[in-house]
Amino acid sequence: MKFRKGGFHISPLSMMSRNRKGSRVFFDNEGKIQLFWRILLGWLAFVAGLGLGVAAATAAGSYGFPTLALQLILAVVTTGVSVPLIYVLRRYADRRPWSGLGLSSPPKGLPYFLLGMGLLALLTTATLLIGSALGWLRVVAFHLPVTTLFLVLINSAIAFFYEAFPEEMAFRGYLYRNLNTRLPRWLALIIQVVLFVLAPVALTALMVLAGIATWDQITVDYMINLVAFGTMLQLCRILSGNLWMNIGFHLAWLEMVRYVVVPSPSAIVEVEYISPLAGYLVNIGTVVLGVIVLFVWSLRKKVGWNRIEPDHRSEFQHLTSFRSTGW
Repeated sequence: MKFRKGGFHISPLSMMSRNRKGSRVFFDNEGKIQLFWRILLGWLAFVAGLGLGVAAATAAGSYGFPTLALQLILAVVTTGVSVPLIYVLRRYADRRPWSGLGLSSPPKGLPYFLLGMGLLALLTTATLLIGSALGWLRVVAFHLPVTTLFLVLINSAIAFFYEAFPEEMAFRGYLYRNLNTRLPRWLALIIQVVLFVLAPVALTALMVLAGIATWDQITVDYMINLVAFGTMLQLCRILSGNLWMNIGFHLAWLEMVRYVVVPSPSAIVEVEYISPLAGYLVNIGTVVLGVIVLFVWSLRKKVGWNRIEPDHRSEFQHLTSFRSTGW
C-alpha cells in the first residue's frame, strides 16, 4: 500500500527510514541522547546555574542586600541549579551511574580532598622560594589573624558551593567523562578546557547584552589562568580518579590567592611584591608549575593518553538491579 501526496507515491517504509535517520541525529543505537547533545546540555547546565545565580544576586543587590547575602545567593543558586541538572543528565541522558563521574562519598573522598590541598601548599611554597631566589618577592611575615581565619572559613563554604563543587562536577566530572567515552584522554582534556574557558565568556556576553557588565572582565591574564587551571584540575582527576582531589585543590587555590598569600598585613603569609611579575608567579605560576609536575608524574605512571574509556551499560544495569531488589 502506498500513500499519495502531491502526485508522488510515498512508501510507509521510506517514511520509517526517514524517521530513523532523523532520530539518529539525537539518539544512538542504545536510545541514549547523542554525545554532542549531552555535552551541550552538560555545558548549558553549568552556564544556566551560574547565570541564574548572577541574575538573582544582581536583583538582590538592587534591593540593598549586604555582600555576604549576595555571595550566599550566588552559591546556593549556582549549585542548586547546575548540580541537579547534571544529575538528571547522568541518570536519564547518559543512563549511567553517578559514581562513574569520580565523586565518591565524603568519607572516602577526604584523603583525596586533603591531597589536593596539600599539593597546592607544596606548589605555593615552591613558587615563593623561586620568587625569593629571583628577587621578585619577599616573604615579610607569618600571621594568624583571627579575622582572616574567620573570613577564610566563611569564604571556603561559599566558594565550595559557588565555584569548586559545581565546576568540578560539570567540567572535570560530567563533560570529561562523556568526552572520554569517545575520544582519547588528551583530546578530551583539551576540549574540556575549551568548554571551561567558554563558560564565563558566554555568561559575560549575555551580561554585556543585558547592560550589566563590560568586556573588561575578560582579560588575557584571566584567559591564561582559566586554561592553566582547567588543565591542572583535569590532570588531578585523571591521575587520582577522584573529583575530591580537584575540589580540594580548587578550594585551596581560591583561598590562597584571596587571603593566605597576599601583600597585606592581614594575610597569613604576608609578602612584598618587588617585581610586577611576582603576582603572576604566585597566582598563575603555581598552577603552571602544578601542570608540569602532574604531567611528568603521568609519564612516570605511564598514563595511557590515547586511551578511550567507554561507559559500559552493564555497570548501570548492575546498579539498577540492586535498587529493584531492595539493596
